[in-house]
Amino acid sequence: MNIRKHVDDRAMYMELDQLMAENLPQVKLYFEIGRVVSAREEKGAAVAASEYLRAAYPDVPGFSPRNLRRMREFYRIYGADPEQTAMAMRIGWTQNVVILEAELTQEERTWDLLAAGNFDWTKSELTEKIKSSAHLEITLDGVTMVCYTEQKEDIQERGDQNDKDTFCVPRQHLQKPDGRVYH
Repeated sequence: MNIRKHVDDRAMYMELDQLMAENLPQVKLYFEIGRVVSAREEKGAAVAASEYLRAAYPDVPGFSPRNLRRMREFYRIYGADPEQTAMAMRIGWTQNVVILEAELTQEERTWDLLAAGNFDWTKSELTEKIKSSAHLEITLDGVTMVCYTEQKEDIQERGDQNDKDTFCVPRQHLQKPDGRVYH
């Protein structure tokens, strides 16, 4: 049996309460919770934070010990790299967990973050793309733009949008076949 040493966690709890009061977007909140938990050296910090958050905020899901460990790992992986942090903030927590738990190189992780954001992949789509090593087949060099003219629709690459009377929309603002918008 694991016996936890008594540690004064009041400072951590106060920080967690401050974060919860800020009404941050989920991924940003989880990143910040990961920062708070990572600052603690003792082994049971994630469990203590989980127990506190579940007791203090019983109506808010997502504070299991496992998820708090993921938040800590999320912060540890992206905390020193503002560019990757920004990419991770563009996608949902579920997609971030898929990427965190996959055995990826730094380069593959960056590609998957970009691709998940650009293509708005679901968890299952992202999982399949990681398994199939899609980073070896799909290029993310340019964002495809769909341009509408009076006569026709035309797909053009970024930078080739000098046509008169052309209306170009980035892919993430287009409607999907199911009626939802990409972002």
